[in-house]
Amino acid sequence: MPATHVELPAPDGRTIDVSIWSAADEQAVIVFSHGWNSDPARYHRIIKYWTDHGFTVIAPMHTDSLQHPRHAEGDQRSFVMTRIVDLAVVRGYAQARHPGKPMIAGGHSFGSFNSLMAAGAVSVAGPLGDPAVKAVIAISTPGVVPGLVNPSTYATVSTPVLIVTGDVDLVPGFVTEPRDHRAAFDTSPAGDKMLMTFAGGDHSFVGNADAADFELMAATTVHFMRAHALGDAAAQVRLDALTAPEGVTIERR
Repeated sequence: MPATHVELPAPDGRTIDVSIWSAADEQAVIVFSHGWNSDPARYHRIIKYWTDHGFTVIAPMHTDSLQHPRHAEGDQRSFVMTRIVDLAVVRGYAQARHPGKPMIAGGHSFGSFNSLMAAGAVSVAGPLGDPAVKAVIAISTPGVVPGLVNPSTYATVSTPVLIVTGDVDLVPGFVTEPRDHRAAFDTSPAGDKMLMTFAGGDHSFVGNADAADFELMAATTVHFMRAHALGDAAAQVRLDALTAPEGVTIERR
């Protein structure tokens, strides 16, 4: 299903290109943040799964995207700051256009860190939590980024969080130890936190997982969102009963 697009004004005078994939039977809204240098359309596989299961996905194209027409004008600091602005604007738009629908923050790689910030993670940019965010889906987090993530960054994340990673989830120059992806799970307050680690899963796992691993990952994200954003008791039972097949580790706190 192709996305529709809206152009939203940013406070700094920019225009934010936002892709929207609407669920036919909308139950909740996911504000999704793509990985560094990536773009929303690259996540079509997981986005289609979510929309097929009742979750509308709203995703801005950040200025660090290689597809962004103003990419060459930015630098690392401006890219980080415009991401924060983009997502604040899009969350406001989501609330205005989808009143009464629970909101989930989702993301891949650096986008998952932005989603965790919306859930209360405190970086050098300060506290930027949004109480409207009911759950977080963090896929292949950016790890422990020097100068951005410190030992107390996730100490204030009480929102339910599901983290998906793999045991070869590496990012040259940034993540040299797969265990770094555990940081938000290990250092946030216990309660409604879940970590799935797939053997052989790399940083592009969300797109290149085989059919069985993808179905397990995607179905678990849906159960998690239904349980924690919609208060679906049956989904919570399925989450609690979920056991890890060979090659997958599931941890809960």
